[in-house]
Amino acid sequence: MRLHSLKIEPLGETGWESPLLEFGHRTTLLFAPNGSGKTPVIQALAATLGFPSKFRNEILEKCAAVFLNAETNGRPLIIKRTFGAKNNEFRASINLDGDESEYYSEGSFSIALFKVLGLEPPRLVSTRGEEAQPYISTLLPVFYLNQGDGYTAAYRSPNSFIEDQFVEMVRFVFGLNPKHSYAVKKSIIDEKNSMEAQTRRIVAAQRVLELQSRGVNDTDANQDMLRRRTEDFARKMEALRATVDANGAASSTLTDLLRQKEIQIRSKSTELSELQNRVSGIDAIRAEIDGEVKTLGLNEEARRVFTSFQEVCRAPNCGLFLGSTESYGKNLLYLRDQIKDLERNSLRAEIRIEQLQEILVTLREERQALRDKLDSPSTSGVDQLVTAVQSLTKQLIDAEAELSRINALKEERSKLFMLERERDRIQDRIDGLTNTGRADNDFNKLRLKLRELTVKWMDTLVTQNVSRNVDIDVDLRFRFNGEGLDVFGGSSTKIRLVLAIHAALFEAYISEPSRPFRFLILDTPKQQELHTADLAKYLTELEKMCAAHNAQLLLSSTEYDHPTTSQDKRWLPMYAGPEKPMYLGRRADYRGEDGGAQEHGRT
Repeated sequence: MRLHSLKIEPLGETGWESPLLEFGHRTTLLFAPNGSGKTPVIQALAATLGFPSKFRNEILEKCAAVFLNAETNGRPLIIKRTFGAKNNEFRASINLDGDESEYYSEGSFSIALFKVLGLEPPRLVSTRGEEAQPYISTLLPVFYLNQGDGYTAAYRSPNSFIEDQFVEMVRFVFGLNPKHSYAVKKSIIDEKNSMEAQTRRIVAAQRVLELQSRGVNDTDANQDMLRRRTEDFARKMEALRATVDANGAASSTLTDLLRQKEIQIRSKSTELSELQNRVSGIDAIRAEIDGEVKTLGLNEEARRVFTSFQEVCRAPNCGLFLGSTESYGKNLLYLRDQIKDLERNSLRAEIRIEQLQEILVTLREERQALRDKLDSPSTSGVDQLVTAVQSLTKQLIDAEAELSRINALKEERSKLFMLERERDRIQDRIDGLTNTGRADNDFNKLRLKLRELTVKWMDTLVTQNVSRNVDIDVDLRFRFNGEGLDVFGGSSTKIRLVLAIHAALFEAYISEPSRPFRFLILDTPKQQELHTADLAKYLTELEKMCAAHNAQLLLSSTEYDHPTTSQDKRWLPMYAGPEKPMYLGRRADYRGEDGGAQEHGRT
């Protein structure tokens, strides 16, 4: 965007106006004594761009509106900002190629102007953690140093509501991704909600798995044994159906079943004995850990007693026993975690013991029934055959049921595994969104470029007693050998550094021809704190840079009359005032002949 002209319209016949003030192709200079009205003109220009300038009451009472004629991408742009009765009233219009729209808030105006300039404002995070979008008032201080506090910091905005606002505005104008994207933050919140829901599903699946796994031996050896038994039982039942000697086959089958029942009882009894020994061992280990906890407690009590003696520890927080306290806390947590693990293991073992005791009762009853059938002289061959078939059928059903429980357990384990894998994927997405150390190559290149240019402009301004070891962190805080800007107070050194930083930002920015903001506004630098020769050299270098990159420099000055050439404009006060010529005045008091802007004055 190039600036062409500025015009302030009066409010009524006695209102104040300005002539049509045309911008220079390279430099526009306002040079006049203090009190001539330079700052209201600069403020009016900023106001047309949506900046919340604070005008004195006489401006609001005497001026109706200000018009800015500009050009963006070869298209004519006219912006009108109407003065209200109060500074907080907002009314503006944008006319692009004859298409005009009005706006009644800084927010809606900023969005429209960004669109006109081809900028897509990012969704940022406010200082309250809510969604926020940049305004002109947050962006313009990169290109506009106002007379009030513009020279007190690298960035000074009238509205600071965006998290890390300075770096976010620089990222925005340079076309880089935001540091804090609200879309990313919302995605993080959504992913964390998904993580909580997934964790609940995993906990529920773990409970189901724990319940289903009670009393189930799903080892490969047990599964192979169960498969062999089902095959064996099925084969024996088939043999019983096909045998000719039913009595002999039934007796043989019952004997074999009795033998297998004995094997099962011995196996379950062995497992029961091992679990009972384990529970006893757990109880012994827990007693030892309880003893260690009591010992730790005694040690901590002794420490408290020692620290109460002034001869040992005179200061209230001497730190003599700090390591002991930290060690006590860590050891106590570790021991308590061990106790919890032991309690869980003991509970599982006790549940299994109850199940085994019930199983053994049933197995012994079944064994006795088989013995009775075999030993009873009154039992006929048919009875033995029926008993054999019933026993085989029951054993087959039990084995198949246990295999079915094992398969169901496998399915639950598979479900839990899939749930945990999805939880890991969610965590990976969260890590990816929150990884502040991820590569940001374009921004890192910009930081290096700004560092180089800042040193260059510090030398141009002859900035003394400041290290050229410039560091710029990820928040765009400038440090000079570790010293921030605040260290330099309100000195001329600080003003030189602020000017150097903004010149560096502007030079890096306008090096890309397609970027829209192609002007730098310096409202009355504190010339009394800068040597004239240093300021002249600084402005001359800025002019060379503007000429090379199709940019404009707007400068208001009280003491230093910077020389201008044919490609520049000098805005001089053209209205008669009580004591001196003024930039704004009644139409009847106009004393100029050339519209208030001269091609060039002193060269």
